Amino acid sequence: MATLSFIPPGLLAALASRPAAALLPRTPPSIRLHEPQRRPDDPRRINLFPGRALGEREFERLQAYVDDRIAPLLASLAPGIVEGLACALFGTGTDTRVRVGPGLAVGAAGQLVRLFYPLDQAWSELVAQAERDQDAPLRDGLFLLTIRSAVEEIDDATAAEPCTRSEPDPLRERRIETVSLLGLQRIAGSPRMMAMPQARAANRIGVRLLRESPFRADSGGVPLGLAKIVGKLPVWFDACAGRLLAEPDAAAHSLLAHAVATLETWQRAHPAPLPAVATQTLDELLGLDFLPAAGPLPAALLRDPAARSPSLAFLPGDLRVELAPVPAGTVEEVVVGELGRGPVDLIHGLGEHLRLLLAIPDLDYRRDLFDLPQRDTRLEDELFRRGERAAHAYQAWKARWYALFHGLSGAQLEALRAPVLLTKAPPEPGQYRTKLVTDRAKTLRPAPQGTTSHPLADLATEGTAALPEPYASHLADPPPAPDDYQPVPDIQPAGNGLLHRREALRADIRHLEAALDKSFRLLEEVGDFLGLQRQQLDALTVSFSTLAGGVPGDGLGSQLVRWTAKANFVPKPPTENPS
Repeated sequence: MATLSFIPPGLLAALASRPAAALLPRTPPSIRLHEPQRRPDDPRRINLFPGRALGEREFERLQAYVDDRIAPLLASLAPGIVEGLACALFGTGTDTRVRVGPGLAVGAAGQLVRLFYPLDQAWSELVAQAERDQDAPLRDGLFLLTIRSAVEEIDDATAAEPCTRSEPDPLRERRIETVSLLGLQRIAGSPRMMAMPQARAANRIGVRLLRESPFRADSGGVPLGLAKIVGKLPVWFDACAGRLLAEPDAAAHSLLAHAVATLETWQRAHPAPLPAVATQTLDELLGLDFLPAAGPLPAALLRDPAARSPSLAFLPGDLRVELAPVPAGTVEEVVVGELGRGPVDLIHGLGEHLRLLLAIPDLDYRRDLFDLPQRDTRLEDELFRRGERAAHAYQAWKARWYALFHGLSGAQLEALRAPVLLTKAPPEPGQYRTKLVTDRAKTLRPAPQGTTSHPLADLATEGTAALPEPYASHLADPPPAPDDYQPVPDIQPAGNGLLHRREALRADIRHLEAALDKSFRLLEEVGDFLGLQRQQLDALTVSFSTLAGGVPGDGLGSQLVRWTAKANFVPKPPTENPS
């Protein structure tokens, strides 16, 4: 009976020509292997050494060991895309190709999907792969484009050369490899969904993914995007809708990403301002049936948020809309915290409560920023009282200025470095307050082209309707003055100042000093004349005393004067000279 042999024929002929004693040793050498026993939950791996054959069972045990070590790490990861795996479609019709970038993802049952190099595949091959997976022709509908990992043989058993053997060698080593495969997962196919525009259909699918997870534990496929397929050809592909990341609330984040992309597209398509009168609801305007629980909205949807009654650029319908400010630094926190609450329904009339949040810079934010301004009567009364004190202070300063500098010329004031006289008194508190409001009104809106002044500059003609609060109500109903307020009249002091009078007195003193100098000179001249007269009288006194028999005088002539008052001078008759 013939026995099966796996020894090549050449080796059999060589062995047949040798003696039997040389062929078989007395003690045939062999390596005896015991069956490795793996205890339950034993993390130890097989101890391999040179010369030991690694059979298929041992290899599977090693793979199980690796899987056991990785399982705790994968348990902490949510299914979805960890990084990369950007997907896009190129070409049209039958020439369409799918390209996926490198990245990493985790399947529903913890299957790792690793793509080290870009994956480029023809659309026809992807459709054929999908039909083989589902064992049925590909129907029209909305599909999630997925990627999964699988272990497949990479050597072809039919590729052996016919000149060597007629059948594959049963002892050849299998060559298997972990590969990444693209697939199509049908998620919707109703005629209504197929008739919707891309944005609206992708929005509906994003809301469905909030309730139904697209991850399947059997296949381990990870969604990369959403495609509409008709006649086995793609009509459109959305890389935002259906792309779920490996993070909590992945479906909510996917819905937010698709809504943001749709709103950016809407803003680029509507650069012009919206009509002054709203004619569309929010879903008709944006083309979305649902909105994420939190996220950005175009600023053009809200008009005049600082006005008493802000207006919307859309019809609210059954939505209850309110406006509130938040610090800009907390916006991201608010979005993350509110995103998991579910979508906002815009079409089924559920009376959704929509709160529009305005991001205010952190330094400008206040809790009462959007509160309607209330009139502070105490502050207004204090304004009048301070105005009264300011008017009294001005009048007192003006009186002191007049008491010092009034009547001086400009040159004199400059020489004295005197302060400039404020000829205009402080305005009344009511007038000053009106001026503050008008100045603020000029900065609210830019002046129209071709004009030099602001349209709200003349409030008497323009009115106060265009002004926001609190300016409009304050101008329409001016606050009354408090009971203890007394207007301060503008007093014009009379008379010259002290410095002017000082200059006048200095001039009078200089005039009197000049008059005294002149009088002193006259007195000195009179004294000199009297001195001459005394000298003459002294001479007469000496002569008279000699004549009177030697009666001495006082040297001043006063005694002579006393004598002359009593003397009776009788002239003597002239006599002839006896000689």
